Amino acid sequence: MSLRNMSKIIPVFFFVLMVFLMFPATMGGVAQGLSIKMFTILSPNSSIFPKNLTLFEKHQKLTEISKARALDLIMTTNSSETLVPNAISSLVKHAYSDFYYTEMYIGTPPQKTNLALDTGSTLTWVQCEGCKSCFKLSMPNFNIRRSTTSRPMPDDHPLCVPPNLGPGTKGQNCVYGLFYYDRSSTYGTFGFDTFTFLSEQGQLAIPNVALGWGLFNKVNFNDYFHGHDNPIGGILGLGRGHPTGILQQLNQITLRRFSYCLPPQFEAQSLLHFGEDAQIGGPSVGSTPILGGPDDYYFTKLDAISLNGQRLQIDPSLFMAGGKGMAVDSGSPYSHIVAEAFKVLKQAVVDYFHNMYGWQLMTQKSKTGFDLCYQNIPTVFTSPSVRLHFEGADFVLHKPTLFQAFEHHNEFCMTILSMDQSDGLKILGAAQQVNYRFLFDVAVLRLSFSPENC
Repeated sequence: MSLRNMSKIIPVFFFVLMVFLMFPATMGGVAQGLSIKMFTILSPNSSIFPKNLTLFEKHQKLTEISKARALDLIMTTNSSETLVPNAISSLVKHAYSDFYYTEMYIGTPPQKTNLALDTGSTLTWVQCEGCKSCFKLSMPNFNIRRSTTSRPMPDDHPLCVPPNLGPGTKGQNCVYGLFYYDRSSTYGTFGFDTFTFLSEQGQLAIPNVALGWGLFNKVNFNDYFHGHDNPIGGILGLGRGHPTGILQQLNQITLRRFSYCLPPQFEAQSLLHFGEDAQIGGPSVGSTPILGGPDDYYFTKLDAISLNGQRLQIDPSLFMAGGKGMAVDSGSPYSHIVAEAFKVLKQAVVDYFHNMYGWQLMTQKSKTGFDLCYQNIPTVFTSPSVRLHFEGADFVLHKPTLFQAFEHHNEFCMTILSMDQSDGLKILGAAQQVNYRFLFDVAVLRLSFSPENC
């Protein structure tokens, strides 16, 4: 679970995914497209998060989330945990450190629940009625006994494989277990049930989707919701590694590919597309390989960083420290680069603003949590552009995605964070992804992106 106190790092920001399906024009076959409508938790339609936060306070929270997400990712990808007798143990990231959740209907008849959308994990699970250890939830727990389509997974099923899955203590049925850094955990039986997606055109019920039935959940999420009821009942795993991931399980629909285009306003809505609905085009499309390996995250190879067309003098080995490259992770609000590389980028930005306008950095640390901030900045000025040189493609960060002004506090900050850990972690976060369409094609291990007015 969390790598710090639960109340401090559980994310305060998700996208609400109101689901509808776009059925293909072909008749009689399996739908090969799926489009999901996305809302932020800060949307006027959301009743989950406090409405009275200022822009400054929102970014404070998002900075905390980003730092927590980065720490979680480090622990996930560096984990060397092994199986524990009679249980499945894996040190994984905090299941609720993601930016999104989806409204889902499980079982027959369908029971509504909200599942956090997790691109860094493949395992889908939901807290169930009858749980021995339960976290508080604002809606009913999923009731296995009320579903006529629920059935346990036998322990010899091909999906019942490590990590996180294995035979139970008494055999016969498959069980799952996720054990986290702070001794939080979720454990239960693994089984199958029907997932129902809703649309204005009707509904699509997908039978025999594998998921975990959470019966022992030692988690407390009340602090995160600041007095609001916890609406999240589990996880929808969109990672790429394990066969239990939704991309793999529903491969006839998802074709193991998805795309999104994040708008610049957190309150705005967007769509998450799967399968044939996930398309990208135009003259400015760039593509780079998704690095292989067992990790569920989507890592790419970053070669260099430029500022206003000049490559920064950064040791290239820093970009592949830990052997993992840069994670493209919309679950992190802001981007991170390893501290040694951040120092070079920071100095280049400081030199630019000093030479152009004579600006001086803030002498005290900003309460936003950002590492590079100025005060009393005029409204009209020119910001530098930063270019990320990936293998085979360049990604440009412009002023709206690179800097944020806080007028009421007279602060102006760069929204890239320094990662102090020594393993070379780098993340391309959601704020830097806005107004780009991303296409993740797991089938061919390729990430494509193109500028777009989202």
